[in-house]
Amino acid sequence: MGKELFVTIESIVSLQGTLTIPAYDAATYPAILLIGGTGKGDRDGNVRGLPLRLYKDLADYFTSLGFATFRYDKRGTHKSEGNYYETGVTDLIDDGVACVRFLKEHPQIDPKRIVIVGHSEGALLAPAIYVRESVANLILLSGAAEPSKTLLSKQMKMAVKELEAASGFRGWLYRFLKLPQRMQKQNEAVMEKIQQSSKPVTRIKGVKVNAKWIREQFQYNVVEYLERVECPVLAITGDKDIQVPPEQARDIAEYAAGETEWHIIPNMNHILREVDKDHTMLGLMKEYKGLVNKGIQEELLNVMKEWLTKYNLPFKS
Repeated sequence: MGKELFVTIESIVSLQGTLTIPAYDAATYPAILLIGGTGKGDRDGNVRGLPLRLYKDLADYFTSLGFATFRYDKRGTHKSEGNYYETGVTDLIDDGVACVRFLKEHPQIDPKRIVIVGHSEGALLAPAIYVRESVANLILLSGAAEPSKTLLSKQMKMAVKELEAASGFRGWLYRFLKLPQRMQKQNEAVMEKIQQSSKPVTRIKGVKVNAKWIREQFQYNVVEYLERVECPVLAITGDKDIQVPPEQARDIAEYAAGETEWHIIPNMNHILREVDKDHTMLGLMKEYKGLVNKGIQEELLNVMKEWLTKYNLPFKS
C-alpha cells in the first residue's frame, strides 16, 4: 500500500502523526492531510470502545490512488503532547496550519498539490486552516455551514424531542419524570456556567470539562472562513446524517468563494457508513458500534475519486 513513517511536527506542542508515502516511485507526490472529528479519537479514527479505523481506511484509499497522506493525533491525545482539556478551537487550527506547513516543506511532497480532507469537526476547521495556509483543494465530509452555537443547539433539541416522543413504558417514564425538561434545563445551566468562566478547564458535578473548547466553539462561525476559500471545494454529507443537516453540503458549496461541488450520498450516516434505516441521537453509539466491521460507503469513495481527477492531482500510472 505504501511506506508508513512516524513523524513529529512542532506546533505550539509536539504532534505525532503518520505520513504514508505511496509505493510507486516519483520525485514528489500530491498529498492529503486528514483532519478528524471531535473528541479523543486517535489518528486512525478509533475512539475508546469504537474501533472504526475511519481515518486509517481513508488514508489507505487515498494512498492507493497515488497520494501521500498524513494523519495525526490531536493535541493532548494519544502520542501528541499538550493538554486535551485545555485545548480550544484556535489551538486545533494552529495545529492544522502546522501540519500543512510540514507537508509543504517535505522534500517528497509537491507543495502545490496538497488537499485537506476534513471530517465532522475537521470539516469545520479546514476552511480556517486554509485561510492561514492555502492549499490546492478542500474536501469537507459531514461538515456544517452555520455557526457552531446554532448547530450544537439543534443537536440538543433533537435529543430532547426524541425523549418527548418515546413510546411505551419507557416514554411514559421519561415524561412522568419530566426527563426532557430536566435535560434541557441542565444543559442550559452547564452552558451558562461555562460561558461565565474564563478558565480553560472546569468541573461539572465533578467531571472535568474542556470549557475553553466549548466557549470557542460557541463563538466559531465556519461561514466566515468559507467565504474566503478560493480553491475548489467538494462538500459531501450522507442523507442519514442526523448530527449535521444533510442539506448543509449544498450550503457549504454556496458560501465558498471558489469552484464548488456538493453531494448528498443516499443511505450514508455521519461516520461515512451505509445504513438502511433511520436512527436517533439517543441511539447513535449503539448504531455506530454495530457498524465497526463495515467499510466506508463505496459511493463516497467513487465521488471523491472522480472529483480529484478533475484537477491537477494525478494518480499513480
